[in-house]
Order: sequence, then structure tokens, then C-alpha cells
Amino acid sequence: MTFPRVLGLAGHSGSGKTSLAEQLVPALAARGLSVAYLKHDAHRFQMDKPGKDTFRVYQAGAVAVAIASAEQWAWLQRPPIPDIETLVRRARRAADVVLIEGYHHSAYPKVLVYRRGLPLRTVRPWSMVLALYGDDPRRLRQRPPARIPRFPFDRTADLVEFLFGRPAAAAGR
Repeated sequence: MTFPRVLGLAGHSGSGKTSLAEQLVPALAARGLSVAYLKHDAHRFQMDKPGKDTFRVYQAGAVAVAIASAEQWAWLQRPPIPDIETLVRRARRAADVVLIEGYHHSAYPKVLVYRRGLPLRTVRPWSMVLALYGDDPRRLRQRPPARIPRFPFDRTADLVEFLFGRPAAAAGR
């Protein structure tokens, strides 16, 4: 069984991409797969805590800071920012599947997430869209190709099965 090792989640802000990622992680873990998550933020984000050591040293001009504990670690670095391919290669060393939120124009296969009241994100080429996930697609102004499978919000398990197959325990039944 082949499944996407790198999967983009494309859609407008508020469409449900992060909610889908939150559901995909435990569903893939149930299949014995680890997941890395890469997020492109069009805005400035703050990962560190103001006043803490790494924050203060980064603000002082360090080009990179890292913090590590027995449970986790984090690395913050100033530009140049790695391209998506570099980030994916790094994530693939840590996990079986990489979920990408944002980076809509990347060359990775995608699930296009849509919600009523928001415009449909334009993804080209349509051949990179594996599935549509969201509200009733008949209400969309822009019509995606009919060949792309559609899964409503309440059928996430069906989307997961379509993309990744049945869990090992269920497959033997």
C-alpha cells in the first residue's frame, strides 16, 4: 500500500486545515505512523517567551538559539529561511509522514480544505489535489474537477482511509 509521505493541507485561513491536521495525527498514529507538521505562517510568529534566556539572547542578535530538555527541543534561526524542500527533508528524518499547512504552491500532493463562506483556494495544477474536504462542494463558485473525491467534515475517517488505507487492526477483519 502506498500513501503520501508528504501531504499538503491547502485552504483559506479558517477553512479547517489545522483541525484536519489535529485529526490526522492520531489517525496515523493508530496506523503505526509518526507525523511531522510544517506550518507556513504568513504573519510574524513568536515561539519563545519574552524575558526568558533564549529570547533575550536572540533579541541581542544571536543568529540562532536552541533550547533542549529531556522531552523536547526547539531551534530558532534568523534568515535565510530554508525552502520547503529542505524543511521536508529534515522532517522526513524525524517522521514517517509530513503534513504541510500552507506552502500552497509547493509540488506536494494536497487535500484542499474548504468551508462555506470562504473562497476556494486556487491550487494549480489540479492533478496535485488528492481530495476535497469540507462543506458541500455544490455551493462553491469555482468548480474543481469532478474526478477529485470529496469528503465532508463529518467523514474524516473516510478521508483518512482513502489517503492512508485501513488501520492494520481493521485490515485483517
